[in-house]
Amino acid sequence: EMLRSCLLLAAAAAASAFTVPVSVTTSVRPASLAKADSSFVATKRSLPVFAESKRHNALDALQMSCTSERSKQMPCRKECMLLGKRANNKMTISFSHRRHHKLQNVNLQWKRIWWEEGNTFVRLRVSTKAIKTLKTKPIQELAARVGLNLNEYRSG
Repeated sequence: EMLRSCLLLAAAAAASAFTVPVSVTTSVRPASLAKADSSFVATKRSLPVFAESKRHNALDALQMSCTSERSKQMPCRKECMLLGKRANNKMTISFSHRRHHKLQNVNLQWKRIWWEEGNTFVRLRVSTKAIKTLKTKPIQELAARVGLNLNEYRSG
């Protein structure tokens, strides 16, 4: 008798992890052990309520995710902010000459770079090639070539 009531309470606890109970009676009387299933009231599944989405296709979803305030710090695509370098499609060829597609990503690093004209540091996600290029060319020239506004990326 005691084992059965413990099992019922454990089953109810496990079920409540996935559902929201409407009401649960805590007292179990020995006379009602035969009707132990009736001691628990039916539970409703909890469904999250979402607002209507105005996205109609994947392109709209991408544009909505890329135009947020956070996108200034986290670019949507793996792309160098100064040189515009992106991933390259290549083929890997095995010894038996089977060909598979492979994506060669750009080696991107978050760097704080001193911006002389703005007299401040700028935090950008740049490729290692761009880091080498910055030794010979000023950051203002590279940013103008890509159309990057460095005032949006000030970091102190």
